[in-house]
Amino acid sequence: MQGINKQSFQIKKIRGRLYVQENLEIDMSGALAGQTTHTKILLIFLVTLICILLSIVSGYLGGITSLYISVDTQLRLGYSLMIFVLVSWLLTTIYQGWSRGILLAILAVFISITGTSLLAELGLLELPEQFFFATSVLMIVGLVICNICFYFLRFTAALFDILLPKHRWVWITSRLSSALINTFAAKVGSDVAFSAAKKNAIWLKDILPTLTDIEQLTLTRIAIFGGILLTLILTLSSWWVNYYQDVPWRYPDLLRSWTLAIGSWRATSFQNLDLSGVNFRGAKLANTDLRARKLYRTCFQGVTGLERARVDSRYLDLENPRVQKLLTHGYSEAKDLSQLNLRGAYLQNADLRQLDFTDTDLTGADLQNADLRGSILVRTQVIGVDFTGANLTGICIQDWSVNSQTNFTNVECEYIYRKLDDKGEPSDRYPLAGQNFEPREFESLYQEVGNVVELVFKEGVNWRAFAFTLQKLQIEDDGLGLELKGIEKRGDLWVVKVTHNENAPKEIVEQRLNGVYPEMLNLLASKEQQINKLLGIAADQAEALKGYSKQPFGNSFFISGSTITNLAGSGQIDYDEAAGQVRSIVANGGNLDAVNTKAQNLLNQLQGQSVATTSNQQVELIQQVILAEANKDPFFKQFLLQQGQQVTSAMPESVMTTAMQAAISQLS
Repeated sequence: MQGINKQSFQIKKIRGRLYVQENLEIDMSGALAGQTTHTKILLIFLVTLICILLSIVSGYLGGITSLYISVDTQLRLGYSLMIFVLVSWLLTTIYQGWSRGILLAILAVFISITGTSLLAELGLLELPEQFFFATSVLMIVGLVICNICFYFLRFTAALFDILLPKHRWVWITSRLSSALINTFAAKVGSDVAFSAAKKNAIWLKDILPTLTDIEQLTLTRIAIFGGILLTLILTLSSWWVNYYQDVPWRYPDLLRSWTLAIGSWRATSFQNLDLSGVNFRGAKLANTDLRARKLYRTCFQGVTGLERARVDSRYLDLENPRVQKLLTHGYSEAKDLSQLNLRGAYLQNADLRQLDFTDTDLTGADLQNADLRGSILVRTQVIGVDFTGANLTGICIQDWSVNSQTNFTNVECEYIYRKLDDKGEPSDRYPLAGQNFEPREFESLYQEVGNVVELVFKEGVNWRAFAFTLQKLQIEDDGLGLELKGIEKRGDLWVVKVTHNENAPKEIVEQRLNGVYPEMLNLLASKEQQINKLLGIAADQAEALKGYSKQPFGNSFFISGSTITNLAGSGQIDYDEAAGQVRSIVANGGNLDAVNTKAQNLLNQLQGQSVATTSNQQVELIQQVILAEANKDPFFKQFLLQQGQQVTSAMPESVMTTAMQAAISQLS
């Protein structure tokens, strides 16, 4: 799959329309939303007008500064220091941000005043009266004016990017137009500065009569040059900062939020509506107000201009550019989609291969026919997700969360991974390497049913006690219809899932299971034979053991009654004793000390009783015991299939580990 195929749609013009829930249409495919042309022109005019006024102000500041530096010897130093402060502020702001720019500007003011004062104290400078006060006022006024102009120019450039189509020629045209308009406005400001100086500046009044026409023209040009230079520096710097910081496309960003708010003024609005199930496929949503209350399975595939629409993250993380790209294109170039809110996302036919959804909320998402091969779904919320027809081969499902509403109908899945290793790579392949799921086998294993009880155990599960619990309740009340669904490990917790008849209240089933299990656990510790008697299974077990009479038990052993003997007849061991020890080792797989002790005791017994004296014989005998127990006990078999590899991976290489792996491979 290569994302979403483009389709042609009939254009539905809805620009400037304010929707309410009652007149909301479900089919918005191909809609042309946003602002009307008149609204957009009005916005551009107002913003340009303010920009012209600010350019006149910056032109005035640049012009008056140039004049004073050129002619007035008394204030030349003060204006020069102001330029030093402004350059320091601007360079820092461009590359390190507004806050650091202001801090450095304050530092530059302090250095300027301190340095000048020190030079004056040493007699190296002769300063006019009130120099420090006048210079401080100059610096503050210059900083305020330049900050206002700089950030409004940034805002204007970002707003034009939001309002106008994303085409190179549109961008170039808007920038050239802005530069020309700002230059003209700066010239006007410079002329005003020169005229004001001629009327109010005593020093200029005194020298003007002594100047020739050419010298006066030169002064005028100096003022114009200074005004235009300052304005163009602020304009070009604002554009560069936006480009450098990827404004208005960077998220999160305050300037982006403001431009999107202004850019959706009097536009098509879906604010606070429930847009669940609405089809925007192929729509143009630039400058639209999409701050919807709910976006459950809202289709944005093929949508253009979503990055220029006003959205929020109340329902899902729609403000995030990665999420916008995923929803509109059906694929993501960014592989890391972890810790995102994608609940209810419409991702039918999406290409989600190799994406990392760790800790992501996909609750209720529509992933029909999506390609998730190799995706990481560690601790991912997939409750209520529709995976119908999706390809799940190679996904990693460690600690994911599913429920009965999660739909796995007709999924394609050859194998999965059940955990990540320390390097972040999928591990614990299931089924084992060289084997794959049969068609619809994954669905049968992981499709939850509604009538399921989850029992959580903090310190592991005694599977024999739980098996006795199920048998006891089945005998007492077969109407419960209890059946083991599966075992799952979530972090340090073990979760046992048991299905029951729909007519049996879930609370009653859970209460009875939790009541009988501790009873069986206590009895099992000291009175296993009594449990068998209470459950009436002793006769069945004895009958089953008779079936083993004088039968081969692997290639090197045979079983007669309840006794396992090697073919040479030189040693034997009681089957129940061997099975009990093997089960105990498997059940304590997470406790290495206990496993090592129990396994060594079993091997010593096999060696001492001459039943299995070589490692190969010991592996074979233990493997056969595991297989026999698994065939008798569906709970034990399911435990081995679902958690066996996790148990063996925690155990050191040994005879016991090899035997378990061989048995699991044969059972798979």
